[in-house]
Amino acid sequence: MTTTPTFRLNHPQLGSLTGRLVDQHHADGQPVTDPVVHFRSIPYATIPARFCQSILLDHIPDHFDNRPHGDFTQYGAACPQVPQPTGRGSATGGFVPGEEPTIYDEQACLNLTISTPANNVLEETSPSVPKRLLPVLVYVHGGGFIEGKGHVSALHDTTKMTELAAHEAMDVVIVSIGYRLNWQGFTACYDLLDEARENSEPAFNYGMRDQRTSFLWIKKYIAGFGGDPSNITAFGESGGAASIYMHACSDEPLFNRVIIQSGSPSVVGTWTLEECDAYYHRLLSYLGIAEATRAGRLKALREVPVSRLVEFIRDNNISTMKPYLGPESGFFPQQPFWSNQGEMLANCPWIDEIMIGDDSCEGLGLVLALKDISVSPYIARVRSILGDESACRVLDAYEIHDGMDEGLFWQHAMVLIGDLIFSEPTHSTAVSVAKSGRKRLIYRWQFGLPNPFPGSPFSYAVGHHFVELMYQFMTLAGRLPTHRNHFLRRQGEEMARSWIRFANGLPPMPGAKPYDLKEGSIMVCDMLQGWTVRTRAEDEEISRNDPWGPRRYRQWEVLSEEFRRAGQSEDGVQLQNERIEARRKVLLL
Repeated sequence: MTTTPTFRLNHPQLGSLTGRLVDQHHADGQPVTDPVVHFRSIPYATIPARFCQSILLDHIPDHFDNRPHGDFTQYGAACPQVPQPTGRGSATGGFVPGEEPTIYDEQACLNLTISTPANNVLEETSPSVPKRLLPVLVYVHGGGFIEGKGHVSALHDTTKMTELAAHEAMDVVIVSIGYRLNWQGFTACYDLLDEARENSEPAFNYGMRDQRTSFLWIKKYIAGFGGDPSNITAFGESGGAASIYMHACSDEPLFNRVIIQSGSPSVVGTWTLEECDAYYHRLLSYLGIAEATRAGRLKALREVPVSRLVEFIRDNNISTMKPYLGPESGFFPQQPFWSNQGEMLANCPWIDEIMIGDDSCEGLGLVLALKDISVSPYIARVRSILGDESACRVLDAYEIHDGMDEGLFWQHAMVLIGDLIFSEPTHSTAVSVAKSGRKRLIYRWQFGLPNPFPGSPFSYAVGHHFVELMYQFMTLAGRLPTHRNHFLRRQGEEMARSWIRFANGLPPMPGAKPYDLKEGSIMVCDMLQGWTVRTRAEDEEISRNDPWGPRRYRQWEVLSEEFRRAGQSEDGVQLQNERIEARRKVLLL
């Protein structure tokens, strides 16, 4: 049996902490050039009860889970959820090297994992003193707010990124956070609102407030791990990106820079409290809870085994849960909608720099969800929502017309819906920030490598939603094809390097320029050239010859123009925002 090397840190506030020393080989057998300490699953908050806000920890509890006190060499728990495929036939091409069985625990899931360069902290001094405070990267995992376990996952293991940063003299500390998901994290209803008001507590968005608490813990304690609490870059994909974006729409300063990967508040859409309440009562019906009073309903729901809440997600094929964006939660000073979210990010006073991007064909991730739609009903739906003139412009832009081949329509519909959810909001956000006139740097990128692993619906798809996760952590580098002098592996390393450079206050790539409305500089990663920096004009010309199709700037701008036109009214900005949101929601349904 191999003994895991350990490293003991005497944290000035938290006491003696033991982490895993990665100094010989990574989980995939690759040699380590610069040693990294991996502190796995440190608790940052406790949960008083289901559907209650978490409480920041100011110490390491004597009893949090079943691990020895102060020993963070093994992963702790993730939030209970429907497990995703991990073996052959999964998007990763099989079990990720180093993957371990996941522990799920509703009460002990609020933990975070820290990777720090070993050479920056002294072992077993009292207290341990970092040589210098390093930039901090904080990863917020995605998963549609129903699943995800980036803080306990081998796929999202951050030790390779930390090692690369140290090897290239751009040291960083990287943190991955866990938070409550699905019903545990995002239930909203009148029963919980009334209870929260009665107790003078914030309502709803338990998972979002967990995230906020984790950042507050990081700001308070990360210096003891060698991180600079005044230099934090948050990064995340899909639901994680949407989370970071939503924090930027709140009034609690948590980080200095953001890297937004395929996500915004509009990704999950806006539900009214009435819609959330109806969904809550659907859950009660599913569970057979019929108590007549608020107290009775909530007591019964809190006593239900968490497995039953997860079963509802599985049995009803739920793909996302929705943070509540309305005013009742007290989380947002102004409610974010698709039509104002870019402006809200641009005006956030506590964010200095932004990187934002998406994948080249996000809609390929919707291949199964859209397989049953047909061209004629879809065209009729778009016309009923947008009106004939606007619908004609949108449908023409995406080459959708009556009588077309159904298989070709399916392809074009995937592109349109993927753009509507992910890529158009990325484009319009970049434009909003560039238009704002604020002296703030924003860099833009798009990722277009394929999923090279056989056996899943995503096999060989180019630029599908979340495909960059197969590359950016470098945890699958040994599984990538080796032809073209390890081309795919090198692009993953360059992506990780760009994130590290940005966290260090540098342009993400040599030659990268802030995005503006004149040149529209964009960093593009494709299968022909790898990572390159282009102006919009250059990208439009070069991408015309891409096997997977040209960049769709014109289509994104048509979508934006026509939805804004559909929301025009004389009733004020708020009602215009709501009108636009309603049309987007109906089209996505």
